[in-house]
This record gives sequence, structure tokens and C-alpha cells, in this order.
Amino acid sequence: MINDLDEYISFLHSQKGLSEKTVIAYKQDIERFYHYLESENLSIDSIKRHHFRGFLAELNRIRLEKSSINRILSSLKSYIKFRMRKGNIDSSDILEVESLKKKEYLPEFLFDKEILALLEITPDTKYDYRDILILEILLSTGVRVSELVSINISDITFKNREIRVKGKGNKERIVLYGEKCETALKNYLLIRGQFNSEPNDRALFLNHRGTRLTDRAIRTIVEKRMNDTAIIKKISPHSLRHSFATSLLKNGADIKSVQTLLGHASITSTQIYTHMTLEELKNVYTEYHPHA
Repeated sequence: MINDLDEYISFLHSQKGLSEKTVIAYKQDIERFYHYLESENLSIDSIKRHHFRGFLAELNRIRLEKSSINRILSSLKSYIKFRMRKGNIDSSDILEVESLKKKEYLPEFLFDKEILALLEITPDTKYDYRDILILEILLSTGVRVSELVSINISDITFKNREIRVKGKGNKERIVLYGEKCETALKNYLLIRGQFNSEPNDRALFLNHRGTRLTDRAIRTIVEKRMNDTAIIKKISPHSLRHSFATSLLKNGADIKSVQTLLGHASITSTQIYTHMTLEELKNVYTEYHPHA
């Protein structure tokens, strides 16, 4: 088992190009399954469907969220496919097991007026100029926070207002920004040197030590800037990504274009935003229609 799993982890690194964090999650999910098999004196090569149902029942017993169980199931399916390519069989028909239906939820996002309120920052310090640009890029491009912190100055094509970002699975895509973001970018680059970065530091966003900002730092910045407004919502950098997508769909963009701009591999991931705009319409109807 150890050699087999090690070979699979190596495959994820070299062939799939997954991040270290994702690979670790895959490994932990598969190890959880092997620990269950060991506790039941079972072998992965001989288990049957009812054995695997017992594993899923154990996950339910310890009250794992449906999303966590589905992630484990996805990890195991990927691993089983890898083993089958090496000549092993799926003795328990794991590949036929359907994911649990998740409870739909509408992610928190900002309305247009709230976006304007968040961006209403009068720049006074170098941190103000930096944070304005951070918010502008998040709201103008819909990038993930991991993509944001990875941006280098060389990734920006100023003439075309384009930024090359690296998303999940190291897949590159081009995102676009507008005039307001362009102004914020120019203003920030004028004072970027005040962060005392190393001469060869390529990172766009720097902290007080002159080194690249981290995901956690971006979350702290967004939380701080939200606290400076009168908006009572729990907003994260990912919420600003939701706001970006919602604004596009609300103003008539087609879902395939939004999928491309967000860098979603599957349109299923994008479809939740159609529910969000419908929910918004329901709220407006309820609030303003006299017969609602």
C-alpha cells in the first residue's frame, strides 16, 4: 500500500501539477480509507460494495460535513482510477458511488452600492494605495486570493489592461481590468518603492517588510477595510470574487463568459451565481412590490 500510494502522490505532483496543499489533502483522504480497512482487517483488492458503504457510514457517524465526505469520495475515485490503469480492479465499485447532494447556499457578496462604499478610501499612506489596488483587482477581475498574491509586475500587460494569473492546477489565464483599476495600479506603482523591496523582488503586492503578501494578509486587509465601512456583512476575498461574478450576470453577461473569466473548469461551479441573481430579484420583489 505504501509504495502504491507514494507512487500516486508522485503522479499528482509530476503529472497533474497540483499544489502541495491539494496533494496533502488527497493523501490524507486516502490514508483515512486505508486506516478504516486496517481496522476492519480488509484489503483494498478484495473489498465489496457493502464494505465501502461501511466506510461511508463511519464518516457519517463522526458527523463529517457532506462537502468533506464528497471530497474524500472524489480523492478515492481519482486514486482508484490510477490503480486501475496499473491493472488493478475496482472490486467495490467505488467509481459508481454517487456524491451526496449538498445543501445549496448563496455565498455572501456585495451589491453595487456596497462595492462603492468599500472602495471609498481616501489615500494617505502607502498602505492605502496598496489596499485600494488589492480591492480593485479583486472586484475588477474576480481572481482567487491565491492568484492575487502570486501576481508579479511582469504578469501585467499595461497597454491591454491584462494580467496573466496562474489558477488551480497551474493553469494560466488572462484577466482584464478597467480604468479605475488602471488608475489605482499607476498610483500604487509610484509609491511601491516605499515598501523597501529587494531590487529583484518581482511581487506586485508587498508587506511592511518588503516581501510578498500572503493569502492570510489579504484576508486581514479585506476584513480591516470592511470594518471601516457601515456594511454589516462577513466579507472575505472570496466574497469579492462572488461579487464580481454576480455583477456580470446581473448586468447581462452570459454564463459561459463568466465561467471563462473566473477560470472554472466546469460550468457547474459557475451556475450557483444564476441562483444568486434570482435570489436578489426575489428580495427586490418582496421589498418593493405592493402585492408581494
